[in-house]
Amino acid sequence: MVLVGTAVAVTTVTVVSIPHLGFNYGQPAQQVALETTASLVALLAGFLVFGRLLKNSWLNELALVAAFAVIAASNVNFILLPMLTGSAEVNHVAWSAILGRLAGGLLFALAAFVPRVKLRQPRRAKCLMATGVALIVIGIGVVPWLVGSALPQVVTAGSHRPGGPELAATEVVTAVLAVIAVAGYQRRSRRLHDELSGWLAIAATFAAAAHVNYALDPTVYSDRVSLGDIFRFCFYLVLLIGSMREIWSYWRRLTLAIVAEERQRIARDLHDGLSQELAYLTRNLSGLQGTADESTLHRLRVSVDRARLACRQAVHKIAGPERPPIADALTEAAREVAERFGLDLDLDLDLDLAQGIGVTPARADALVRIACEALTNVARHSGCRRASLVLRRERGRVRLRVRDSGRGFDAAASRAGFGLVSMRDRARAAGGELRVSSVPGEGSQVEATL
Repeated sequence: MVLVGTAVAVTTVTVVSIPHLGFNYGQPAQQVALETTASLVALLAGFLVFGRLLKNSWLNELALVAAFAVIAASNVNFILLPMLTGSAEVNHVAWSAILGRLAGGLLFALAAFVPRVKLRQPRRAKCLMATGVALIVIGIGVVPWLVGSALPQVVTAGSHRPGGPELAATEVVTAVLAVIAVAGYQRRSRRLHDELSGWLAIAATFAAAAHVNYALDPTVYSDRVSLGDIFRFCFYLVLLIGSMREIWSYWRRLTLAIVAEERQRIARDLHDGLSQELAYLTRNLSGLQGTADESTLHRLRVSVDRARLACRQAVHKIAGPERPPIADALTEAAREVAERFGLDLDLDLDLDLAQGIGVTPARADALVRIACEALTNVARHSGCRRASLVLRRERGRVRLRVRDSGRGFDAAASRAGFGLVSMRDRARAAGGELRVSSVPGEGSQVEATL
């Protein structure tokens, strides 16, 4: 913001100091094109904010819609149409254009300070806003016509004389309002983290620069494009950029909302379908105790328990609004396994990893599944009720250790079961390695490095 303000200030001072730089150039058609663009962009920004108003019903956005409506209507009725119809040389029409800019600038500045509160009666508030905008625009057109000859004469298309102190004074007031708007929108952008308010602050900076230049050369309906016109065009250009950014953000949020809704649906289907079937199998396997082969029953229970755990993890991962940091995901999954099998679990996690720094989703998922499998093996085979889990970042890699002080086994002599094979496969698929060390009577350790 400071950079933009400095740039426009330096440009203004340079042009004023060196008039022969030639920033006054062009043809009347360029003025028509500029005003047409300004009117269209103001309408687009107004419709955009009106869309936010329909969704949120905030008072500050109601005020901003009113400001853009007055700006767009004033541009069309009191600047563009008089230039096209040849009525720009009428003095009261010129004053309508001046008052339209002043009213638009006043509402734009006020909207920066209106609090963000919910409207109690949104429909009534919108009707009052539309009525107020209509009355303001009608007043801008009617009051100068009623006053008539009492108004000071201002420059028209057929004259290049300065417009006098009255016109310069209105431009100074409008410039001050724009500076106030810069402060208000910049404050709102920082406080509410609203990107559109940030763009409005930048736009208001260009508006202030435009009206300062108009005050230095107070003319209206000029047939030349001045530096003030260029800054005013930049005001509308920034409005356009901010509007396009807001539209892009809206579609992005809508896409994320649709994805989240679909994830919730899949999670419900898993919970209500597969998870319930597994629970049914568990209950009925207990009823077969003593009537079927014990070894077969044991293997079936282990398989069902693994399937239930995998199903629960899948439901949690799909239903979650976003992927949690690796440390949070690992903590939750490990504690669930520990509670399920009655283990006392000691956790020691790296603080950087607690923020999810530098761990891809694939590696995070592999670490969580390896940890769960290792803890399950501790509970089923070690004869120990206590285990420790350590997560560290060492030399750019993530190291996971699961250790117990149980009965242990001869790692060289024993055959690798499916659980160990699965953990090794997961580690290799994630670009890492798995090491298992154990001594009979001294416990075991599973270490995954990714």
